[in-house]
Amino acid sequence: MKMNSRDKTILIGLLTFIIVLAGIFGLIRPKINDCKDDEAALNKTKAEWEELEAKIKEIKPLQDEIQKTYEDSKKVSAEFMKFDIFEEENGVYKTYKLDQYMQPIIDKCELEVINVDLGSLSTKTLGYYYVEPEVVSTSMFDLADVNGNYQAAMDEQLAASNSLGERTQEELKTIQYGFKAKGTKENIWAFMDQIKELKVSGLIDSVAIDDYTFGEDDPANIGPDADKSEVTFVISFYSVYEMDEPVVD
Repeated sequence: MKMNSRDKTILIGLLTFIIVLAGIFGLIRPKINDCKDDEAALNKTKAEWEELEAKIKEIKPLQDEIQKTYEDSKKVSAEFMKFDIFEEENGVYKTYKLDQYMQPIIDKCELEVINVDLGSLSTKTLGYYYVEPEVVSTSMFDLADVNGNYQAAMDEQLAASNSLGERTQEELKTIQYGFKAKGTKENIWAFMDQIKELKVSGLIDSVAIDDYTFGEDDPANIGPDADKSEVTFVISFYSVYEMDEPVVD
């Protein structure tokens, strides 16, 4: 069958249309699907980035809070004695260095040391100081508390004491320093003032004065030591481990 020019033109046009259509479905349509997949991946990546960016913004305030906690811990630990002055060697602490630390203070107060008793390093748990309110007479208390003010004040005090009572008691490193000396009342009082002024956590556990009159009741007591008495001090010093500076970068 012979085709005329018109039929040939129609056939060529039809074949061209089929080829274009095949190209659309065979080549362009997959690319469109790929673009949709890429867009979905891009949106997911954007969401992940926004989430990550939000977390990054939280890092700086967290770093500041960690640094503030560290600075606060330095202020607290500065109140305690640094036990590294004892220089551990072969598992043994040189506690005699505490005597070297205390001797200039004793000399300044002109106390004459008779003997020294150095304790060993140990740990101690310190409790919190608080007062528990107590009602002596419940019936009288109830009769007097017509407006409930007494009970309200009692509840407030109980809440404070209960709060402190439920806190975890912390453990500290401690060492005791005991010594017996001779001195005047002024010498002894001056020494206690020196301990109070120390920039480390020291607590006088006990003071035992042999002659609290310092010779005033004994007219026969004469001489350079007439106004002196022997005294025994027991002092506890406390320490904590200092916090390492955190790495926040």
